[in-house]
Amino acid sequence: MENSIPLNKYSKVKPNWAFFLYFSVMFVLYTHTYIQLGIQLFIIAYVILTKFFNGKIVLKKSTLKNMLFICLWFGLFTLLLFMSSKLWAYSTMSNSRTMLGVFRCFVIGFAIFVYADTTERALSVMQSFALASVVMGVAAMITTPVSQYFQAGDEGFGQAIGQQRNLVGAVSAYMVFTCYFLKKYTNFKYGYFLMVFFIFLSIITGSRSSLVQLIILLVMFIVFDRNYFRMITKLLGVVLLGTIAVVMLKNIPILYENIWIRFEDMFTTISGDEVADASTLGRQFYREIAFEMFKKRPVLGWGLDGFYCYLRDYPMYKGYYIEAVYSHCSWAETMASLGTIGLLVWYIPHIYILGGNIKYFYSHPLMKYTCFLFISLVIMDYARLPWMSHPGCYQFFVLFALILNLVRDAKSHKKTLSDTETSE
Repeated sequence: MENSIPLNKYSKVKPNWAFFLYFSVMFVLYTHTYIQLGIQLFIIAYVILTKFFNGKIVLKKSTLKNMLFICLWFGLFTLLLFMSSKLWAYSTMSNSRTMLGVFRCFVIGFAIFVYADTTERALSVMQSFALASVVMGVAAMITTPVSQYFQAGDEGFGQAIGQQRNLVGAVSAYMVFTCYFLKKYTNFKYGYFLMVFFIFLSIITGSRSSLVQLIILLVMFIVFDRNYFRMITKLLGVVLLGTIAVVMLKNIPILYENIWIRFEDMFTTISGDEVADASTLGRQFYREIAFEMFKKRPVLGWGLDGFYCYLRDYPMYKGYYIEAVYSHCSWAETMASLGTIGLLVWYIPHIYILGGNIKYFYSHPLMKYTCFLFISLVIMDYARLPWMSHPGCYQFFVLFALILNLVRDAKSHKKTLSDTETSE
């Protein structure tokens, strides 16, 4: 388009190796407390040093705007959680690390937003995130016995490195399309090869939500192509690949048992015909219980760890014993713990981000990528709880920083064109 940002504007971006080191250590050695603390202090110190010029810290206008955004979003959310734990929490959970984990995520998120104050820097951090996700995937594959591929539980996929299959699957699904766009518009080395790797990783985790996210992304990628011939070509390609995938899923025993049957059981349970999948039924119950809790305390909710504590004290629901866990759903956990106020604090910034994304949707192809990825993440909040895990938070932090900077670039480019036309 005539008013678009030049396609090659970000073609020389390279990974930031400090952030690559940080993400890699956090993904693989997360359970080692002192290593985790050490690498967090390292990245904070690194970001501070990058802001030193002539012996003093210099912050650009874009940096200050980033800082304001992360404080009004995740900072305020963290503060709300802390206040709830002190003022109106329903009960307390012994050995809870929720507050500490969310606070540390905020500190690292703040560092990411301070550093990524240009689109080039945000893309550099995104590339580092992608490479570190490869490290996580390879480490999970090596440390997980082959017999535990596709499996959950204490010895399930990724557990040996402190992750679990749904979390590894969430990151891998996120990275499939990320690597495609990074390769296409930033010359990210091996991007297409890494796409294949992350598709494979998404499959062997056994995470249904990651496969659903891939389908959502693929549908948006096709539907929003303004070239109708190309859209139809893509659609035919997907139908062909889908047919091949179904044949493989139904005829390869390991795929049939761990993917086809699990999806079949999930849909059977959702339809109400019979309870074929205890996990699906449990998650349905979690959301129902969370909504009942929300109706009882709609404004401020039940406080930090409120959902877990409520289940601990009232484990019976519809004749079933429900183990005390978190709700596995961001919407449910947020409404139960922090009520309407928490939902507004968490999701209003999402609306702000989406608004800028849509307004400049056609300013650069990366805007389409970020919009698709953002929408898929919000939809998958139905089955995930991103603010309770570092990888979950990082997905949002890096993506939001990138969108904010892309919007600034689009505004700047539009103003430059307008000034040029005026001068002529």
